[in-house]
Amino acid sequence: MDSNVSSSAKVKVTASLDAELVKAIDEFLEEAKTGSRSQLIEYALRKWHKDQKKRELESQIEQYYLSLSHEEQAEDRQWNKIAAQSAHHLWEE
Repeated sequence: MDSNVSSSAKVKVTASLDAELVKAIDEFLEEAKTGSRSQLIEYALRKWHKDQKKRELESQIEQYYLSLSHEEQAEDRQWNKIAAQSAHHLWEE
């Protein structure tokens, strides 16, 4: 678990979870000898939130490229080719 958890004010939330899931959480925490249920759940939710933001950004990028005209797509391919050639020359130095 990442120890860089925010130290901002915490809000107590109550949730009902499947008994088997709670058992798995407790077994994991006992094995890892670290953290608490709250820390593990917060870590999992932070990861989920980060993944959601990443997916949203990827979707926006995809929509941008899909919105380009054929001329703009051709220009973008040319710029990509130039960038790839430049990167290749830098790596060879």
